[in-house]
Amino acid sequence: MIRKGCRQNLSTAGFTVSELLVSGLLGLIIVLAGGFVLKTNLSSDRRAAELAKQRNQLGLALDFMSSEMRQSRRIVLNADLTATAQCNTSTRKPILSLEIPRPSGGLYTVTYAVQAITPQHIWQGPHAIYRCGPSFNSEGRYTENSSQFGDLLIDGVANQVDLNTTSEICRAIAANRNHSAAVQADLSESQRLASVMIGVVSRPNRGEQQVICDSRLATPRS
Repeated sequence: MIRKGCRQNLSTAGFTVSELLVSGLLGLIIVLAGGFVLKTNLSSDRRAAELAKQRNQLGLALDFMSSEMRQSRRIVLNADLTATAQCNTSTRKPILSLEIPRPSGGLYTVTYAVQAITPQHIWQGPHAIYRCGPSFNSEGRYTENSSQFGDLLIDGVANQVDLNTTSEICRAIAANRNHSAAVQADLSESQRLASVMIGVVSRPNRGEQQVICDSRLATPRS
């Protein structure tokens, strides 16, 4: 009876210390692997969201520019037709200027210009594009008899030297030598087709930089 009881106690004994250590180590490995996968997925999601945000902002800026280009009667490249103190054009290099007919007669003038951004500036560098032109009313139309109004169009415009040459649009911008910024405007000889291209910096993860390039075509008014 004593021997039988001893055998029963041995058969119901718990895990040994070695078994507990091995199982604990395996559990720790599984937890660490799961945490690494989760961190990777979150990082990928943040990167995708940041890239999508930058592409959307770039698209909106280009859509706005091309909209005004389509309304214009004349487009002048690398010139400033506004030259007003309100727009602080002295530190900005013109990309293009537009002459847009007023409903009541005469012309609105609009100038898009690029400016280098210092590290202490509130806008993201290395460059930003500003618009100088008439303001808009609540209906999205030009304010009649409005003075020239200067405001930021888009910041985070890249340097030309940082362009990703694997993108066709980025290569086209890099071929331009009029600006140190990643921006390019072209006009056909007949002045019936205009294009604008911009490259912006995206930093989806710390220490990582990617340049996104996009373009728009516009046909000015006859």
